[in-house]
Amino acid sequence: MELDTFSGVDRPALAKWFGALFTELLAPLCPASVEELVSVARDYHPSDTTPWGPPGYARLLLSSGEFTLPSWSAALDDLPSFLRVQLVQLDGQGLPLVDHGWSAEILLKDDPEFPHQVVVTASRSLFAGWISHAVQQEWLSAFRSGATLVQASGGWITLDRVGVRTTHEVAVGVGLDESLFMAAEMARGPHWATLLGPRQVAALGGVQEVCATAPCYSVEHLGGGRILLQLTEHLDEVPPDVVRKLAEFLGPVLH
Repeated sequence: MELDTFSGVDRPALAKWFGALFTELLAPLCPASVEELVSVARDYHPSDTTPWGPPGYARLLLSSGEFTLPSWSAALDDLPSFLRVQLVQLDGQGLPLVDHGWSAEILLKDDPEFPHQVVVTASRSLFAGWISHAVQQEWLSAFRSGATLVQASGGWITLDRVGVRTTHEVAVGVGLDESLFMAAEMARGPHWATLLGPRQVAALGGVQEVCATAPCYSVEHLGGGRILLQLTEHLDEVPPDVVRKLAEFLGPVLH
């Protein structure tokens, strides 16, 4: 999700949302419990051979660099403008497994390079290659509530790419600076779940027009001029022609 500013966001409510997102959606995916990760990592000190964390375990990393549950609680209470929490599988050398590993991350960032973003990622290997309909609905629910809470200007849920640029942006050659700083006006691509902010909805003809004509399985007005488009019923069943039709519909607000 992207938003124009954090200044008007209810910080306690956002902290509660972050906590629920982590404990209810990400932590259950981790093969080890958070308590186990903390107990293993509490006395860990980085070295040349294991710079990231204890070999064979995941890491629970807050922006403070601490691994304790109290530090997580403190981070939520304070809710800094940069908060990063990761669960990452490590190899025998203590380095993150890139291939055939699992990872999950929550990142809130508010800095010049990546302005006002909330990023949540989880590798598909965590779901054994298939994400159940129930889990999809849980992520959609968190997306809806988060978008409303932070008054998001845009956002998406997708399987197609994990990176700073979306698949659409890579395909059409849109630069990172252009995509980030134009996020309120321009959608960052057609996705399985696409959140349109107020300015994008207005450019497409308004709430009633988008709700009546968007070629999607589900169209939901979240209030405040924000609309959530769900392209198909299932996240892993998105035919190319359906994506093409959504791209054509979003044409006025696509790079």
